[in-house]
Amino acid sequence: MNAWRALRSCRSRHCGRAAGFSLIELAVVVVIVGILAGVVLDRLLPVLGRAERAAFLQTQADLQSALLLEAAERITTGDTSRLAELADGNPMRLFLRPPANYVGSVRTGGADMVPRASWYFDERDGLLAYRVGREARFDPLGGPRDRVEFRVALVYDDRDGDSSFDPVRDRFEGLKLEPTHAYRWPE
Repeated sequence: MNAWRALRSCRSRHCGRAAGFSLIELAVVVVIVGILAGVVLDRLLPVLGRAERAAFLQTQADLQSALLLEAAERITTGDTSRLAELADGNPMRLFLRPPANYVGSVRTGGADMVPRASWYFDERDGLLAYRVGREARFDPLGGPRDRVEFRVALVYDDRDGDSSFDPVRDRFEGLKLEPTHAYRWPE
């Protein structure tokens, strides 16, 4: 029994050993935490890239729907003379509430100041653009290295052959949000 008391009292007084970690113990803990952080980041970054791609595709689909709904409204109200305007303006203005990552219009030379993973409208070129985030596996295929640019295209049957849309003579077929250059964005 006396041996147990001596051991217990030795533990409570630390019996000559300083309290805290030794340098080797601290180094082992730091290495283990570093390895765990690396594993977590290796798993997390692809998920962030896939989430960004999914949000991008959803906004793109929402824009396409908003364009077609606005065109349908103009046709049903007899305002077909204003259909061509939809191809010239910023399609984000059709949303009641644009996406949270839409930063607005950008003037000449300001595109590189746009935060990553954000939409913006380039006033100079009349293009809607999305600047891709860092985590995404994005391949521009010859276009700008970090963005996708879109133009709204008016699709119509040019019945009079004059290469311009005339709502009286030509047949309106739709609006298309199309990229100005090819890109590949795998999952």
